[in-house]
Amino acid sequence: MNTSKEFLLTIVSVGIGHRKVCSIPKAVDWQEVFRLAQVQGVAAIVLDGLNKVHDSGFLDESSDKVELMVQDSMPQMLRLEWIGEVLQYEQRYAVYEKNIRDLATFYQKHGIRMMVLKGFGLSMNYPVPNHRPCGDLDIYLFGEQEKADKLIEEELGIKIDNSHHHHSVFQFQGETVENHYDFLNVHVRKSNKRMEAKLKELCHTETTESTDIVLTTNNPNETIIVFPSVEFNAIYLLRHCAAHFASTEMTVRQVLDWAFFMEKHHREIKWDEYIPYIKQEGMYRFYNLLGLFCMSHLGFDASIFHGLYSDGLIERFSNEILEPEFKDRENGRLLHSLSVKPRRWWHNRWKNRLCYPDSAWEEFVYGLWAKVLKPSHFWQ
Repeated sequence: MNTSKEFLLTIVSVGIGHRKVCSIPKAVDWQEVFRLAQVQGVAAIVLDGLNKVHDSGFLDESSDKVELMVQDSMPQMLRLEWIGEVLQYEQRYAVYEKNIRDLATFYQKHGIRMMVLKGFGLSMNYPVPNHRPCGDLDIYLFGEQEKADKLIEEELGIKIDNSHHHHSVFQFQGETVENHYDFLNVHVRKSNKRMEAKLKELCHTETTESTDIVLTTNNPNETIIVFPSVEFNAIYLLRHCAAHFASTEMTVRQVLDWAFFMEKHHREIKWDEYIPYIKQEGMYRFYNLLGLFCMSHLGFDASIFHGLYSDGLIERFSNEILEPEFKDRENGRLLHSLSVKPRRWWHNRWKNRLCYPDSAWEEFVYGLWAKVLKPSHFWQ
């Protein structure tokens, strides 16, 4: 791991409050650090860390005194660009929250409850919620996905895209919404079918009033947003991280989503049931490596992860998060995708073994079948 990557992780740990002392080398490549922070989805958190360092001073490795050098060493135009990007994060978050509220209000008028998956709910675990970048809006409507999509088309005139696996897609007030009927793509591997059944069971039996959050509106009626239970997220978020890691890449932001969730909710998890389950579904070693990364590089307490053990693969795992070994990406052309996807799948066999109980060849066959079912996404 090079100096810029090590520094990025160090300053992230400062930004989230897990480290107070930070040494900043004089020869920092600020452009590279900014690029990495953007790619990893932590630009705002890194700036939080830099501001804390600047406010308190830091001990330069080549000096025996405290100096304030951040403002002087970072190019002024880059600093302004960085601040501007973080302001956009905050503005985008406000719009994101409003759109969530407006969509939930629309569904609520028709007697449909809306659960928000991932993003917005996870941001509430962060020290500064609006410094987590917003992505698509993932929702689940408790079996009423088709009815809801019909209402969106008929009453709002919004076109629904049904060419995707396990969810429909539409644009709502500039927001890309993924309306899930399944939480996982059950066509790509057998283990997803089993886990989907487990998630549906947890979703419909453990969602309680404690997971409902009221968002104030200007209307006399309150808008209620539903968030998944802890038991649901403990499985779903781990599988989501594993899927990203095994297929293409997993970012530091996704790692933080998991780590902050565990930091806040680890006492609520039924560990005597959870650990055997993730072992059964082939995710235990991935879970352990993820915990080791959070502890070693981001300053999270090992106690929030159950029974971490040393693993010789941690260095390769850590490097893969910061810079994936397989770098080719599809350019949108069919022939190029047909070249990239098989090579990436072959190279990522080691990652699949960490994340799934299915054999690589079984996954390959299932994956081909998934493409047959949704041929428009064959090269995506």
